[in-house]
Amino acid sequence: MAVGVAILVALVAFTDGRELWETASRLGPSGLIVPLLLATASYGAMARSYQGIAGAAGCHLSFRTWLRITFVSNTANYLVTSAGLSGFAVRMYLLSQHGLPRGRCVLISLVQTFLTNFTLLFFILIGFVTLVTRAQTMGVALGAASVAVALFTAVLVGGVVLIAHRRLRRRTLLWVANTAHRVLRRFAPHRTPRRVRLWRSQHNLNEGLEFLLRRKRHILVPTLWIMFDWVLTLGILWWAFVAVHHPISPGLVMIGFAVGILLSLVSLVPGGLGVMEGSMAAVFVGLGVPLESAVVAVLIFRIAYYVFPLLVSLFLFHGVLRKATRAAARV
Repeated sequence: MAVGVAILVALVAFTDGRELWETASRLGPSGLIVPLLLATASYGAMARSYQGIAGAAGCHLSFRTWLRITFVSNTANYLVTSAGLSGFAVRMYLLSQHGLPRGRCVLISLVQTFLTNFTLLFFILIGFVTLVTRAQTMGVALGAASVAVALFTAVLVGGVVLIAHRRLRRRTLLWVANTAHRVLRRFAPHRTPRRVRLWRSQHNLNEGLEFLLRRKRHILVPTLWIMFDWVLTLGILWWAFVAVHHPISPGLVMIGFAVGILLSLVSLVPGGLGVMEGSMAAVFVGLGVPLESAVVAVLIFRIAYYVFPLLVSLFLFHGVLRKATRAAARV
């Protein structure tokens, strides 16, 4: 958190203070109201995707319950940096409180996490493709973006191949589990989980993918909700630039979003604090956006998509969040 705050302070320090203040002062009421509404709709779409997947698995909970679980589990991801595993653990805990069998809880969480990340990779790929095809992208930036396009294309194609070929998928997942165990045993022997636990994890993931294949029609609607969720998320960033009176095209929004989200995912800073803002601002400035407008816009995105849900969770579900975060830490 200290590193993230330091990055934010440095980012603001590079701006012209007077211009930054003037940009922020031009914000109207809709500058924050619309992003907050879009963020709420985004979490609602995410909750509907969970509800649809759970319904396909024979587990029926109300939309209000899923909205509550979605807010709290995603907040845990922001507070505890663990590649999304903290939110997964919190979701498991909350679902178990409603009496759902553990196996079903794992299945629902795995399927939704897979679909969300797979869809996110698709949007990131579009962003980098847009960056490569822009004429002003030159030199190192062009090379890095081209490598990213090739990498994400390979990941998406590989994922489709593994889903389609059952035997190859099972062998690949088993190889990944065994390789992870050998690497962890060599570099972190005191924190290496038992091989059986890794085998169980890859078995659960394989069962989740089999579930997707068996219920293609039932999973289509939740997948559309997940795509709508990411569209709404992009809409928050797009409207943020409208609010600072420097509207940009959806293509440019997708470029900055792709870079910022990617770097925040691989960073060790909770919620990508500072890392996401700095990388997004750098990309937008490189694409011709004034620094002050870029900084204010990405801060609006941070407030709407991260801070607002965190406050909602703390205000409405602070007791559940405290217990669930402890459960995540133990896992």
